[in-house]
Amino acid sequence: MRTKTLLLTAALSAAGVATSMAQVYSVNMVGYINCQVPTGFSMLANQLNASPDNKITTILPAPPNNTQIFKFNPATGGYIFLQFVDGAYEGDDLDLAVNPGEGVFISAGTAFTATFVGEVQLSSSVSLPAGFSVAASALPQSLPLTPAPPAGLDFPVGNGDQIFQFNPATGGYIFNQFVDGAWEGDGMGAAPTPAICEPFFVNNAGAAKSWNRTFSVGP
Repeated sequence: MRTKTLLLTAALSAAGVATSMAQVYSVNMVGYINCQVPTGFSMLANQLNASPDNKITTILPAPPNNTQIFKFNPATGGYIFLQFVDGAYEGDDLDLAVNPGEGVFISAGTAFTATFVGEVQLSSSVSLPAGFSVAASALPQSLPLTPAPPAGLDFPVGNGDQIFQFNPATGGYIFNQFVDGAWEGDGMGAAPTPAICEPFFVNNAGAAKSWNRTFSVGP
């Protein structure tokens, strides 16, 4: 999924903004992310805290007509469904939110640009229950799912954990599994690296855990 990211500050003094965000020297970062949503099914993550909330009706107020949203519910193994029809949403839960660290399936009849506007969440905790869930980096970064920052996303990978990245071009998944201290699967030993705006399925082989991150800015 092609993206464009712009991070700003109250003083407009960000320096060296990149997808890794490794050289940002400012606080209270706000801005926008443009995510290119293709025709058909894809997955989409919100990586900024919007105002006044992160409800679908706030962060995607006017997608193309008949756009469908599916948010996975780990408790039931099913999906919470919304559809945008004739200028309004209808479906299971009109208060459905997608917070930083979460993601959804989206089905669009027409390709469009989803623009997320809000604050960068510098401290985050993403819940990873046992079994399947959908997660994303709470920060707009594209780095490997390894537990070693700043080169990775500080992801708490455990033995047997599986990652499934949806491929809109094929309708299938890119699969990788962490076994005995190393990744194996479609990445040929490389850690999965989600793009900005890209969530993914996690099959957590162990007990529930949290993906905690703190991103410091300043000199």
